[in-house]
Amino acid sequence: MMNELLKDELKTVNERESEGFKISTLQEADWAMRKLKAMDAQDDGFKATAKADIDETNAWLNRKLTENQASREYFKGLLQDYLYEQRKTDKKFKIDTPHGTVSTRKTPAGLKYEDAVVLKSLHDQGVEQFIRVKQEINKKDLKKAGSIINGKFVLEDGEIIAGVTEKPASESVKYTF
Repeated sequence: MMNELLKDELKTVNERESEGFKISTLQEADWAMRKLKAMDAQDDGFKATAKADIDETNAWLNRKLTENQASREYFKGLLQDYLYEQRKTDKKFKIDTPHGTVSTRKTPAGLKYEDAVVLKSLHDQGVEQFIRVKQEINKKDLKKAGSIINGKFVLEDGEIIAGVTEKPASESVKYTF
């Protein structure tokens, strides 16, 4: 919760903004920092309020979706039973109504993988040809191995590496409260 002093700080913000205020002393800079801190505290209050509402709304949504899922499974079961009952007399029967269809689809047999277990087994047995390795640039070592010359990145042995350009230094303002 925001304390009363921070609330008072926020009251004068609009007044100063409309005057076209300019900071010209350390005290005025400190005043502006207090305003920023008060706004951050106010934002935290807004976020806490919204989070409580979001959590409550999500709980309601999950409860409603769970209720619908039970009913959904019930009706799907009824439709499936009807489909298979009709398939006893017509092997190609499908339920086809203006509001949807129910049919079956054959899935061919195949393999199911538990990736972590399979990878460990392949490594343990030395069967590396079935393992893909993701390639990525080792930027730290590459940077040490060359330098920018005439706008191009050149390795110590003279090889020019395409796609590497110089990024100029920059400065940003950092606010700490």
